[in-house]
Formats: sequence, structure tokens, C-alpha cells
Amino acid sequence: MTEQDSQTLEASGLTDHDPGYLPPEYPSPGKTIALVLIAAVGLYIMCMSLGTALSLRVAAVMPEQKDAVYSRITSVGSLLMLFVIPLVGGLSDRTTSRFGRRRPWIVGCLLVSLVTAALVGLSDNAWVMGAAYVISVVAMQAGFNAYSVIAVEGVPENRRGTVMGLMGLFGALAFSAGTYLTGALVGNGLLLMTVPILLGLIASIPLLLMYRDPVKDRSEVPSLSVKKLFGGFFVNPRKHPNFGWTWLSRFLVGLAMASMQTYFVYYLISGLHTPLNQVGNKAGLLTLCSAPISVIFFSCSGFLTDRLGRKKPFVIAAAVIMAFALILAGSSHSFTQFLVAWEIFCVGQAMYMTVDLALCAAVLPESKDAGKDMGVFGLALNGANVLVPAVAPFIINMASGNNYPLLWLIGAILSLCSVLIMPLIKGVK
Repeated sequence: MTEQDSQTLEASGLTDHDPGYLPPEYPSPGKTIALVLIAAVGLYIMCMSLGTALSLRVAAVMPEQKDAVYSRITSVGSLLMLFVIPLVGGLSDRTTSRFGRRRPWIVGCLLVSLVTAALVGLSDNAWVMGAAYVISVVAMQAGFNAYSVIAVEGVPENRRGTVMGLMGLFGALAFSAGTYLTGALVGNGLLLMTVPILLGLIASIPLLLMYRDPVKDRSEVPSLSVKKLFGGFFVNPRKHPNFGWTWLSRFLVGLAMASMQTYFVYYLISGLHTPLNQVGNKAGLLTLCSAPISVIFFSCSGFLTDRLGRKKPFVIAAAVIMAFALILAGSSHSFTQFLVAWEIFCVGQAMYMTVDLALCAAVLPESKDAGKDMGVFGLALNGANVLVPAVAPFIINMASGNNYPLLWLIGAILSLCSVLIMPLIKGVK
């Protein structure tokens, strides 16, 4: 904060985390916030649905090989994201189009995702489905990352927690809607794979048309050099220790979340013996029942972290809650027991996803590299999505098979390990 900003605060009687204070560089963020939240409705349905859509598509086409095929496809997709998303983020930081920096990448990536998702829905060949899905999910995530940067660079810090809490709330509601949507469309492969992306595109239209995406000239953006662009994939943890510790903590929790989110559908099938034609409804019921909890914890967590100016206590509590829920899920023997575990997990996930993004935004090294650096933070979750599907089949198939309790126990331990990292992040309460 500059001296001038400090004087403005002192004169107004507000604190720097009071929602009533607006830094000079954000004269009227209300319009941006509204547009971001409208887009969040469809974009989160898209993000939350595509993986579930693939799992149902694979289970319908090759039921006997579903675990292995699904794991391979999602692992390759997540591995490719490790390189593509920071690259696209870095390129968007350097874009000087008259349409702005983020808008061209949002539109272009989502259109590529839509076309390739259609191929997944039309093909019964595992190789074609795999290659098309990898391109589709990577393009989708790259477009979503370009969108999410707007919530960082277009919103003042003392309102990001609230905004990201509402974004997460829409994400939770979208997960419920998306799960029902994919369950309803499971009989039509083309619609199953493309409707979520179409909804994301439609919901983005107001943002794409009305947001003042700043147009930059060459002197205002990072230089476009191959060395700097690809070197940005790595942020030196010695030079930026807060960034490094936050990234590692996010990666550990990401492993725990991926273990639940990636395999809960297959646990319903193999662990609780739910017929395939009922899985969509059961999964939809899980997300529907968790919606009220998500409404409360996404909204309250974001509001409280802004009012209190504290982030780490919320992140710690969320990690502990998710660890407990994973252990409970692994020991469940009925859908009702699993539902209870799912509800508890959603409490922790809602708190974490709200405050974690605000914590990431607070430790960014360079504001002008926000797209690239948020992409690097995205690698923490994408890296988890690479590792979990690659390793999980070996864990699940140990002993008598269907060893989901061991998988989720490991996830719980990793989530608890992330708590130990929080005191190492300095300068953030």
C-alpha cells in the first residue's frame, strides 16, 4: 500500500480490509463483480461436469475397463495442463489485442474445447476419445484460467474473499446442477459432452461483451521472449518463499480433493454397488444435499476473511475437516453413511476453495504477471489431478480390490500435512 493510500484510509476512518474502502485504481468494481459472477454460473457447470461426463461416457462404452481407461485419459490431460495453462496464462499477460488480454483466450479456448468434446461424444474408440478429451479439457481449463484472472486484477483485495466465496458458491451449486445434467444426458454421448461447455459459453456472453478488459500496449506488458515465457513455469521458492509454501500446501490439499472428486462416482458403482443407470441420480442427490451447506460456508467464509483480514485459520480448519471426511467416506458401507461423509467434506472444501484463492492472490510476486502466476498456482491442483489417477489404480487394486478406504486415508494424511505448512507463510494472517 502506498503512502497516499494510507493517508486516504486514515482520513476515511476505514481499514484496508473494510469492504467500504475502494483503492483509487478500482473506482467502481461493482459492474466487474456482477459480470464475473454471472459468468461463474455457467463456467463452473462446465468445469464441474466435464470430468463426470467423461467417467459416465467411458463406463457406458467400456464398462469392464472403465477404471484403467478413465485414469489414463485424465492423467494425460492433467499432465498436459502442467505446461499449457501457465503458457496460455503467460501469453494472455502479453496479449495486446484491441479486444483486451483475457477475452480472446476465453473465447478461443472454449470453442476448441467444444469441438473436441463433440468428438468424445461421437466416438466409441478409446484412443479417439482419449485424444479428443485431453485437448478439450486442457483448452477448457486454459479458458477458465483466463477468466479467473479477471477476479484478481479487476477486483480490489479487500473484496476478493467475498467475490471468490460467491464464485465458489456458484461452483457448488453448479456441481449439483451439472451432476444431474450429466446423469440426464448419459444416454446421448454428444449432448453429454457438449452441453456443459455450451452453458459456459452462454453464461460468459455478458462478461465478454461488457467487461472493460484493459487494452495494453507493448510497453505495459512483459516482454515476449521464449526464455521468460517458459522460465515463468517455475517461481523460485527462495526468492518468493510465500509463493512456494502456498503452492506446496495447495498441492497437498489438491491430492486429497482429487482422490474424492475423481473416484466418488466409481465408489458408488464398485464400493456401494449402485447400478449404472442410477449413478447419475445418486451423484446428483449428493451434490443437491450439499448445496445448502455450500451456500453457507462459501458465503460466510469469504465475508469473514475480508472482514477479519485473516486467511490462514480458515485454510487450516478446512484441511482438517476434509481429512476427517475422507476417513469417514472410506469406512462407509451404505449410501446414507457416504452421504454424511460427503456433506462434511463439502464443508471443508467450501471453506478451502473460498479462502485459498484469496491467499494465492495475496502472495503473487508480480501483478503484471497475474495470468501466468495464477496459472502456476493452477499447476498445484492440476499436478494433483495428474498424480492421483496415475497412482490410485494401484492403491485401489491392492489386496482384494476396490480399496478406496486406503486411497482416502492417504488423502486425509496429505491434507493434514498441508496444515503444517501454514506457519511458514509469512506476511499473511
